Amino acid sequence: MIIRRCSQGHRVRLHRNTSPNATRVKTYRDGTQETLTYPSSYDYFVDVDGTVAKKTNSFKTAEEFYVAECAKKHGDGHGRLIAGKHHVINGIATTQTEYPTDSNTKAEIKDFYDSRDISYGSSETKSELLSRIYYKYDNDHNLVSTHIKK
Repeated sequence: MIIRRCSQGHRVRLHRNTSPNATRVKTYRDGTQETLTYPSSYDYFVDVDGTVAKKTNSFKTAEEFYVAECAKKHGDGHGRLIAGKHHVINGIATTQTEYPTDSNTKAEIKDFYDSRDISYGSSETKSELLSRIYYKYDNDHNLVSTHIKK
């Protein structure tokens, strides 16, 4: 059973070993298959890119390993989602600091949108790309949060 999966869309998952020695095959719509063989013992394991990378009986140990593997993949192994700090955009956890600004290049903005499956036109300018982002301010005109327009 999957307990946690990478919030940035990478194949890093923390499992509870509910079916020792079981082999699970998942077939996706595009025909690709994903196979995972559960370990014969241990209560928890971490699956990285389809391979069991860590087996342990300690949830704390498994979670620490999981967070470290996430950090290797995308530079931020922030661990659990924190309400108010993270927004989930098309299944990807996003912090306020990750939203693109005028200081980002057009390629960086497109990469932000691509990783979150946000569509845009190939001929859009940088300002058109940034127009999807809106900012919320408090009564004192301090930036409170950033969001993507729906």
